[in-house]
Amino acid sequence: MLPSPWTTSQLRRLSHQIRDGTPLKPGDPTYDDVMLWYNDAAAEVQRAIAALDWEPLLLGRPFEVTSRPKTIDTLRDKLQRDRATPLQNVQDIAGVRFEAEMSIDEQDGVVNAICGLYDHDMGTAVKDMRATPHSGYRAVHIWLRLPARVEVQVRTHLQGLWANTYELAADILGREIRYDALPIDRGERAVVEMLRDISTRIISSIEKDRNEISTLEAQQVDAQRRGSAPPLWLRRRLAKVRRRNLSNEAELQDLLLSVQDAFEQLRMERS
Repeated sequence: MLPSPWTTSQLRRLSHQIRDGTPLKPGDPTYDDVMLWYNDAAAEVQRAIAALDWEPLLLGRPFEVTSRPKTIDTLRDKLQRDRATPLQNVQDIAGVRFEAEMSIDEQDGVVNAICGLYDHDMGTAVKDMRATPHSGYRAVHIWLRLPARVEVQVRTHLQGLWANTYELAADILGREIRYDALPIDRGERAVVEMLRDISTRIISSIEKDRNEISTLEAQQVDAQRRGSAPPLWLRRRLAKVRRRNLSNEAELQDLLLSVQDAFEQLRMERS
């Protein structure tokens, strides 16, 4: 990945132009110029992550790696919220997303593998928002410090489904709900609080079940390798947690998809 072709002063002036509408100097890059460079950086990281061998960790389950640059409206909002941060120091201008059906422990494994790929220390490069969610949002972010700053979002399939639903809610109920604000309208406030509860309580509980299933399955395989039958308590517990997990996941996915449909309908009606 080649270093940025622009000086710090040029990028600072572009920050001011995006944020405040101040003019650029001749030779300064435009938003499109810079986004093209960041888009190439994100695409390079996307290819590198997708090329890793995920089979031993995900056991053949599909994964999706995508990349995207920040839109000018979103970037402007960010620069206006934090006026002291210049464009080149915004961590998530270039974004890559890794999503898969996985447990919390497997999510940790993905994060560890990506940090290892770029020789980044997990203690300084990782922001874990699972135990301390932001406006209900739960995921793990990796902040790569390359010639371009690239943020890699690592999300389970349920974390991703919830995030997409909440983004639709923000389009309808106001972008400020992404930053801990709540709508004034009581009905809209109830919807936002319900969505946050789904993430922090229900999805979190489902993820704990997934971790327990993985642990019990490993114990079962270990017993079989030793040539003994898994104990009855283990088989019963594994069957019980599997049934509960499958039922809860199916119900939750149906609920979130129906909420997405409702928000999409509202957006169409308002457009």
